Amino acid sequence: ATLTIGNYLAVNIVARMMRNKPGTHIDLEVANTANITGKVLNFDLDIGLIEGELHHHDLNVIPWCDDELVAFCAPGHAFEHKTQLTDQDLLSAGWILREAGSGTRQAFDRAMHGILPKLNVVIELQHTEAIKRAVEAGLGIGCLSRITLQDAFSRGSLIPLLIPDRDLSRRFYFIMHQQKYISQGTRELIQLCRSWAADASEPQSSADAVMPFTSQEVVQT
Repeated sequence: ATLTIGNYLAVNIVARMMRNKPGTHIDLEVANTANITGKVLNFDLDIGLIEGELHHHDLNVIPWCDDELVAFCAPGHAFEHKTQLTDQDLLSAGWILREAGSGTRQAFDRAMHGILPKLNVVIELQHTEAIKRAVEAGLGIGCLSRITLQDAFSRGSLIPLLIPDRDLSRRFYFIMHQQKYISQGTRELIQLCRSWAADASEPQSSADAVMPFTSQEVVQT
């Protein structure tokens, strides 16, 4: 699983599967999208849970659920009381971002089309918590998945920033090698992931509840 999914979602999903199926053994590896993709392509992993958009002729890319990035600052920052940020605000800020190769950075870069080369990226870090701590320390503003920020927003240690003119939505995906046999265990894991997504948002259709995925949902490239 990629870092956001692995650190904030996958552990709970894996734990639920192991409780439901005593004796189940699952190895969970957490890395960025580029690393996970490489290991799925090399048959080192049965399945990848990723945040980045991906196109590869040897992979099946299967939509899982929606996510959203949120820009944020520390209390006391000049943007704290702004109702919304303009492109000029985005250009004037110092940014603390995930590294290239991560799904989060890919989604951020896509959202900042037109102004991306002019952004002031102060620091690139590989870990979500490190970015949050750097923003809390007043080193700049960040942009991460909302699921990684909910506790900090509730505590008031970080402040969400609204950017209405930029699309920060994205999706999570499953990836599997087209030549990889899909075991029953893998299918059950996919179904459990979808059940989690249904619990977190709207109920799935009865068809989705029966099958982990359908041929129409597989993006083959």
